[in-house]
Amino acid sequence: MEQAIQIINLDIQGMTCAGCVNSVEKALGNVDGVDLAEVNFALNRAAVHYNPEIANPSVLESAVEEAGFEAQRLKDTEDAPEPSEQSEQEYLKFRSKMWLALGFSVPLVLLAMGPMLGFSLPNWFAPETEPLRYGLIQLLLTLPVLWAGRDFYTKGISTLLHRTPNMDTLVAMGTAAAVGFSLWNLFGTQLNAEGFYFETAGVIIALILMGKSLEAKSRSRASAAISSLLKLRPKEAVLVHEGKESSISIDLVHPGDVLRVRPGSIVPADGIVVEGSSFVDESMLTGEPLPVEKTVGDHGSSGSEVTGGTLNTNGVLTIRVQRVGGETTLSRIIRLVENAQLAKAPVARLADQVAGVFVPVVLVIAAFTGVGWWLSGASANEILGYTVAVLVIACPCALGLATPIAIMVGTGTGAQHGILFRNAPALEAAHRLDTLILDKTGTLTEGRPKVTQIITVDTKNQKQAQTELLKLASAVEQGSEHPLGRAVVAEAEKQNLELPQISEFEAQTGFGVKAVCNGNLIFVGNPALMRRENIFTEVPETLEKLIPSGSTPVFVAVDGKLTGSILLADEARPESAEAVQNFQELGLEVVMLTGDQKTSAEAVAEKTGITKIHAGVLPEEKSKIVKQYQARGGHVGMIGDGINDAPALAQSDVGIAMGSGTDVVLETADMVLMKNDLRHVADALRLSRATLRNIRQNLFWAFGYNVVGIPIAAGLLVPFGGPALHPMLAAGAMALSSVSVITNSLRLRGFSFYKA
Repeated sequence: MEQAIQIINLDIQGMTCAGCVNSVEKALGNVDGVDLAEVNFALNRAAVHYNPEIANPSVLESAVEEAGFEAQRLKDTEDAPEPSEQSEQEYLKFRSKMWLALGFSVPLVLLAMGPMLGFSLPNWFAPETEPLRYGLIQLLLTLPVLWAGRDFYTKGISTLLHRTPNMDTLVAMGTAAAVGFSLWNLFGTQLNAEGFYFETAGVIIALILMGKSLEAKSRSRASAAISSLLKLRPKEAVLVHEGKESSISIDLVHPGDVLRVRPGSIVPADGIVVEGSSFVDESMLTGEPLPVEKTVGDHGSSGSEVTGGTLNTNGVLTIRVQRVGGETTLSRIIRLVENAQLAKAPVARLADQVAGVFVPVVLVIAAFTGVGWWLSGASANEILGYTVAVLVIACPCALGLATPIAIMVGTGTGAQHGILFRNAPALEAAHRLDTLILDKTGTLTEGRPKVTQIITVDTKNQKQAQTELLKLASAVEQGSEHPLGRAVVAEAEKQNLELPQISEFEAQTGFGVKAVCNGNLIFVGNPALMRRENIFTEVPETLEKLIPSGSTPVFVAVDGKLTGSILLADEARPESAEAVQNFQELGLEVVMLTGDQKTSAEAVAEKTGITKIHAGVLPEEKSKIVKQYQARGGHVGMIGDGINDAPALAQSDVGIAMGSGTDVVLETADMVLMKNDLRHVADALRLSRATLRNIRQNLFWAFGYNVVGIPIAAGLLVPFGGPALHPMLAAGAMALSSVSVITNSLRLRGFSFYKA
């Protein structure tokens, strides 16, 4: 039996650019047993898919360390440090180094540029009279700056020795060349004050540290969504045992425990209300602005279920715990968001391929630049200036951040409004959809059908016959999870009917149910079930005339004879028509897919503005219909909320599950809506399009910056009368390039969602 692939998340430290990402992925990919390794530069995380019979976490960590980086295993979301806190710590580290570098770079520049700025220096260290002293003072001012930027040298040299050069290598080589050339002119055979480039090295390091600190601060803002979700995790709970309350750690809470939640407290775990009533603020999970009333009710009703991480606003609730730890809704949401942010979108592959060879190519260009200007007869100062400018203007960071930072902000923004993308490929695929197939019951409609009429074959004792028909149907439907079955049982409970015992219950997906009651074989279901059991080939005309358009009939047969029909109606959601209009305005073809009869489907379609319908479809046929639309070259999204929708959701290019859907649907879907409001599907598709547009902008500027900047830095325009680029200006441009990419991505935080 083949061992299942497992996934481990690693915290990676030491990455400074997209080249590092490529090096780490290559190191992990070369480990035997690793199926896939995806590294996210923006999060400093790696998701590794591996065979535990061949590889293990220790081997994976060692592979990363051998490549020159640090790796630490993250067991689950409970152990993972909050990304914003990690970025904030990184920001504080870079900020302190930046101020140290700036503190010594400013006087260094004033000293070096004094003569050019029009003020003369004291004679005791003026370059004209005391060049040695002048150079030594510059060197002393440069040493603290080099200390502030020491990581560039330790990491840059290490990656170079591992044959995986990165941005640190470029900075280290560029500044080392400037310092080395200056030292040669200071201590060489001929003292030359005009050959001092200490201030160039100092300013380059200071500017890049400034860019790194701004980048870390921006990344902290970009990861705010996942951090806000992580902060919702409660630490403690109030346990009720034998009438006494005690405060315990959330780790000690188990399913079945009874907890008390007071006003202003966070609900500690998923559960069901057993006592009390209150309004609960669920906006942090669903984006729904209004608190939702919670009280004792039927198990499984939305009014009786509470979710861990939500806020109890006014009343005292006593809840019985259903799910804890990683099984809670909050933990699943965090896992979905983290997976979406860790995974790579296909659009990122081009940037990865370029980043893999970027730094070596830049090193070659720098070498050719130096040799080219030397052959042209340029001075040593000019050769050094062009070469250093090429090394420090090149920015693989912008390439590495272009895609993951936009995905991080896009998925995070969606999560804050109750829209969850399972992974980055799903986010990318959503923007290509041109066809949207919608399930009817529970998606376009309320999903809570009600009994409107009972028709019996026996017309003599009609009242009694209707009661007996409802009793039989309800007794059989008690074991059904279908919304129509639950509606029949609810009507019997409403009339306080005493239901008979049944045996040999069997649910037949797509048809109905059957059971034995009082020795009689009872069938309850749709016309397809009746035809299959040879009860009738067509609905009897006498019954059909009594069934109003838009009603869904559930037929009841006893021992092979039709006894009547229970009519139900499921009203369209009030927002469905607007949602369908929004889809059509986005250029989508909207299709209804339902197992109900055509008349019911047409009634809902007329109210919602849908023109294309597939009615009377069996569950196994739903996925076939999705295939048909895909075979025509369409990119198909499927929206559903029931178990019978799972195959179609899996078959579609993007499966979209409504938040009230079953667990199997939530596990199958590529996108999950925490609110049962179809208008937010349009929001999700618009957010996907906006995120992909943002990624393309980032990649355009990242590629464009390097394609234009490197030739200018190399002095390619100088022979044609164009400008030359001083290394300090090149360093400033490089420092700001990554920040500009992140700033562009942060615009997604202002994405406009539908306001209910």
